Amino acid sequence: MADQVGFKPTAVNPMGLSALIRNLGRDCTPDQYIREFVKNSIEACQRTGLPNRKIVLDMNHGIANKSNIYKLSFIDNGDGMSLEQMTNLLNNLSASGATSNEHANYGVGAKIASLTRNHFGVHYESWKGGEGHSILIRYNPKFDVFGIQGFPDGKDGIMYSRKLDLASKPAMMDGHGTCVTLFGMTLEQDTMAPPNGMKGDPDSWLLDYLNRRFFTLPEQIELLVRVGYSKDKTNPKLHYLTKATGFAALAKEQSQAQGELQMEGAKAHWWILKPGATLVGQTALINQGEVFDVSDARSNRLAHFGILVGRNRVMILIEPEDAVQNTARTNLVKKSGAALNWGAWQDEFRSKIPAQINEFINSLLRENTQVSHKKAITQRLGVLKALFLLGGYKQLKIDFQRPEPLPVARSEEEDIDVAMQMTQASSADVKEALEIKEPEPTTSEKAPEPEELDDEDNYFPQVEWTSEDRSPQLAGKAAEYIELTNVVLANRDFKGFADIVQYFTEKYAGTTGVDAMIVSGANEAIEQALMECVAGALSLRGQPNWTVQQVNIALSPEALTTAVMQRYWMISYVDQIIRKHLLEARSK
Repeated sequence: MADQVGFKPTAVNPMGLSALIRNLGRDCTPDQYIREFVKNSIEACQRTGLPNRKIVLDMNHGIANKSNIYKLSFIDNGDGMSLEQMTNLLNNLSASGATSNEHANYGVGAKIASLTRNHFGVHYESWKGGEGHSILIRYNPKFDVFGIQGFPDGKDGIMYSRKLDLASKPAMMDGHGTCVTLFGMTLEQDTMAPPNGMKGDPDSWLLDYLNRRFFTLPEQIELLVRVGYSKDKTNPKLHYLTKATGFAALAKEQSQAQGELQMEGAKAHWWILKPGATLVGQTALINQGEVFDVSDARSNRLAHFGILVGRNRVMILIEPEDAVQNTARTNLVKKSGAALNWGAWQDEFRSKIPAQINEFINSLLRENTQVSHKKAITQRLGVLKALFLLGGYKQLKIDFQRPEPLPVARSEEEDIDVAMQMTQASSADVKEALEIKEPEPTTSEKAPEPEELDDEDNYFPQVEWTSEDRSPQLAGKAAEYIELTNVVLANRDFKGFADIVQYFTEKYAGTTGVDAMIVSGANEAIEQALMECVAGALSLRGQPNWTVQQVNIALSPEALTTAVMQRYWMISYVDQIIRKHLLEARSK
């Protein structure tokens, strides 16, 4: 610049710019371009200041009718672009469009996210001031550059835009608007289909994405999306346009309770989903009406928020105050560039957990309540406590409020008494049949009393029983350890546990009233194995050759599952418990 003597602005050659575009494009998620073009259209509609604005995501019907190839188009009746604006904005990587744009979406975002996935071209058609023009930007493999495609003008020259007649303007436009069509990587590519690697229904993935990505949508703008694009076009039940509502509206419709919790520097939005809801339990972030960093119910985030069970039906979305979108608009960071502090949000939410969520968790735990064997187990393990202190592990303070057990008609011992009254066998017969010998009196030194462990010095976790419908993350697995509450969730539907019960049911077939003893004995053995496994793994922290990651692997659901899959000890121990209960009950 003339007024900057001795200074030459940095320039980027086209080949270097192509490499930059590819590198930035890799930071974008496969479906990021949907967000970019929809935001472009939202802001274009808002700039008009007019009511009844509309955005449509649909196949390009002109191309589909001529070639039976489906190409995705984004159509809006926003303020449109002049030829000069199109040439500048679309062929200049750093150009950002109107200064009033909230996110400057005609800048890097839309071009980066779309160009790297549409080498064959991104076609822009825009009308403004009664005139329409089109431009095609694409990748030129011969020169390894991105730019505007030129066409012969019929006069030995090249033209880089085409003038559009009014007949080609979409009917929804009232004099101005824009239509962007994605041509994909090849002429034949179906750009209405989900990008490679994305799951979901091909006919409704666009609607699902919009309702997941946008927390709220402007009320004055109608956002329509095509569902069933490849279905029978004469059947309005299969092939139709429908309105995207955004995440908040969908969550409200599918939840039985919802609320907000104000925290330090953030607001937590929460929902308890109705049974059978299409939404799933999750955590995420909210910023400027968009949803980021979604983590579903199978992750540990909800557990850290205090959601012990029912994670498939609880959603928590955090709206931080000090947060901005990263360059690729795929996640949030602090304004300083630092990572956001999930740990602080989780701790505060857990300490202030809303009453409705707490009652929901407790109701599920009560449904799965089984007789706890922890007291008996900890008494046995008390004398061995020193063996669990290799790393000086101390239990974390438990801040989870456990539910009070529901009143029951009889205690476990009373149930066994009643069951035993149903058999006519004498205690002598039972002893002989089970080949149990009475313990011989001993004169040896009295064994040391087990050390009773109190709540403040408890090295062994509490085992809570759950089921796969309450804890889908445990499907096919035996248990999960949640350190923040020092709780092991044991999956009563795990086949390895069911097999043990089935084994003893067959072994003691014909013995009246033994079913309760089998379940109780199996549960006690499983609980002890899990308690010992967790305490043992925790004792390895700080030991040579054990990293934090390795200890966490030892505490994973997969590791806990393998730990309780030993059979010889488990079967022997359960059999011992059952025989002991039978002997005690029938000797009374």
